[in-house]
Amino acid sequence: MIEELERAEVDHLARRLLDRAAGRGVHLIWRAQSCGSWSALVRGGRIERVAASRFSGHALWIAEGSGRTAFASRDDFEPEAAERLLDRLIENVLPEARLRGSPLPPTTLAPEQARLVPDTAARFAGLDLEAVRLRLLELERICTAGAPKVRLRLAFGAELDSWRIQRSDGSDVRFSIPRCSLRLVATAGRDGGKHSVGAAVASPDPGLLWQDQALDLFFRRARHAVALAQALPDAPHHPAGVFPTVIDYALAKGLAHEAFGHAAEADGLRSSVLAREGRFRVGDRVGAEHVSIVDEPLEGDHAWQPFSPNGVRRRRTVIVERGRLRQALADAWSAAAAGVENTGAERAESYRCPPLPRMSNIRIEVATPLPAPGDFEDYDAEALRERLAAEGILRRHPRLAFLSGYSGGQVNTTRGDFVFQCKAIYELSQRGVRLFKPAIFAGSMFGALEAIREAFGPLCLDAIGTCGKWGQRVPSSGGSHYFLVLDPHPSFRLGGN
Repeated sequence: MIEELERAEVDHLARRLLDRAAGRGVHLIWRAQSCGSWSALVRGGRIERVAASRFSGHALWIAEGSGRTAFASRDDFEPEAAERLLDRLIENVLPEARLRGSPLPPTTLAPEQARLVPDTAARFAGLDLEAVRLRLLELERICTAGAPKVRLRLAFGAELDSWRIQRSDGSDVRFSIPRCSLRLVATAGRDGGKHSVGAAVASPDPGLLWQDQALDLFFRRARHAVALAQALPDAPHHPAGVFPTVIDYALAKGLAHEAFGHAAEADGLRSSVLAREGRFRVGDRVGAEHVSIVDEPLEGDHAWQPFSPNGVRRRRTVIVERGRLRQALADAWSAAAAGVENTGAERAESYRCPPLPRMSNIRIEVATPLPAPGDFEDYDAEALRERLAAEGILRRHPRLAFLSGYSGGQVNTTRGDFVFQCKAIYELSQRGVRLFKPAIFAGSMFGALEAIREAFGPLCLDAIGTCGKWGQRVPSSGGSHYFLVLDPHPSFRLGGN
């Protein structure tokens, strides 16, 4: 896909537009995208969908000295039409025009020359959807063996997303983002008592369906999802109230992403609980002093993005450091107004969308985590109970509520209140383990971050999902240590029925 953006005629188009903008005294950010996607869906032993699609186009974002801006896009690379579009945009930002945008300081961006295309990008050319279809049917048969009353939905998705960004300062940035995922949803139960549990693995390699290591991990997660879906319809409801709580890395990712990540996006700081009068509250304490929240692009990760759609290298952003606010997720448009540095944190769903400050891989990190040997999948509820007992936590809390998995949620970033849903609840006590149906986990994000007492295991950062903001959807990922232990706190509770 990157080859389409490096053709001579595309080079010529970009140069014509940049020269034309310079002649009219405006700064131009030109971005082009070429994206291919492939997908297949299997349900109940039948193929429901096999699809392939591709789109490409480019966008113009201009600004003149007083801060007036304008944005537009085209679904082709036709030079004359693009020049006419640029001329109309320039007319919109002239001093007599009524359109007034946020100030853009393009001269503060460091010029960048870069090309970053992972080796796995070349393998998308050999992606065979017929082979994918047959392989998905085979994988579904393996997953359904021994579970006749469970209905499965198996989906494969692959995307090769390529960008090229040029600016009036001479910058020319090119990169490709390969991402693939294999997802399962297991559903069991009767009408009124159905429960669905998901499992997923991700990889930048389109050969994901034939990778032994990835499939071993997928089958471990799939078996757990199937067993849990079978057990949940007969499980009781957990009582409502305040409890000492254990959450796994997937729910911790939800807390970091929804509660702190969105609240730290600099374009929303006029109404964010993490700001005061629109300025990020750098230095304010928001959690326990051994807890940090970090956002960082990780190569090979499902949400990896090395550069912003403005051609700025994305930086590691420490949102919370040792319990205190440190950095916001900011871009060139929002950083100055919020009193923070530009961390190149913007993303865009496509070239048709203006870039917005967004997360990539976000996680909660705890200083000096306790050991949890082995893989995360080695820890069912009983193994986790034994680990808690070995570290003396069951002496401090004879009964804990273990919230397993993450099934979505929302946060009011103005007040800092969250409402999350887990996949299941286990009561862990000195007597043993008891399964309960999932329930709402709600309260104050500050209370939750303050209540984190211990962490177990290394960082596990492959909890994947999709993040929505202002009508744009982009891949997200993140996590934490295997498990976090939260002391009971009056600011958050389980909802029960």
